[in-house]
Amino acid sequence: MLLGCSCPYAQRAWIALEELGLAYTTTLIDATNKAEDFKVLYASIVQNTEDPAKVPTIVDGDTKLTESLVIVEYLDAKYGGKKGLLPKDPVQLAQVKLFVELFTNKFSSYIYKMLSATSEEEVNTLGRALEHNLTVLDKFITASGSREGGTYFLGGRYSYAETVTTPFLRRALLVLKAHRGFDILDLASSNGLNRLLQWIQASLDRESNKSTGPSDEQIVQSAKKWLGAALPDYQYKSAGAA
Repeated sequence: MLLGCSCPYAQRAWIALEELGLAYTTTLIDATNKAEDFKVLYASIVQNTEDPAKVPTIVDGDTKLTESLVIVEYLDAKYGGKKGLLPKDPVQLAQVKLFVELFTNKFSSYIYKMLSATSEEEVNTLGRALEHNLTVLDKFITASGSREGGTYFLGGRYSYAETVTTPFLRRALLVLKAHRGFDILDLASSNGLNRLLQWIQASLDRESNKSTGPSDEQIVQSAKKWLGAALPDYQYKSAGAA
């Protein structure tokens, strides 16, 4: 598998490989100086030499794929068996996929928005929306997930719900606190979002999360480099702050 060190999309595929217990090799791609053979491989998959080559990209025998969700679902369909990442029960499958959609729209999309905000007012507006969305996620996990046997979305069963969201969860926890003063864990705790907190902790504690992707320091520094020295470090002030 070809991946970028700090890329959350690549970590999705990496986690899937770990969770499915597959043998694999990885090659790190330098985003600023992509190797020609990687560009050729990517172009052969998407049939377009004009598209910039992206990670993750995998080669599995004669099968060559890109796009993180496509890769995770392919690996699960081929190697997951009866206990794969995607539930076989149609209701659970729909709930898991709806959770991922909600997480993307209500949570992970705010990482980029808050980091790229150009005023304290914009940071506060986005932060208050995200603070509200934490409550939405807590309510959804409580209503559509399960508490039976554990604290993952499906209770005791780790699934696609965690595989494809944990890389973004981890980055949001680190970079929004470091660069925008938005402490997700503190806000969730102060708002009594216990089910969300349980899910966050279970996701972060999973060994596949710990053994893949960059270090916490690399994530924070990567965001700092992306922000640029010229961009002010605007800090979030919640509605209840003095």
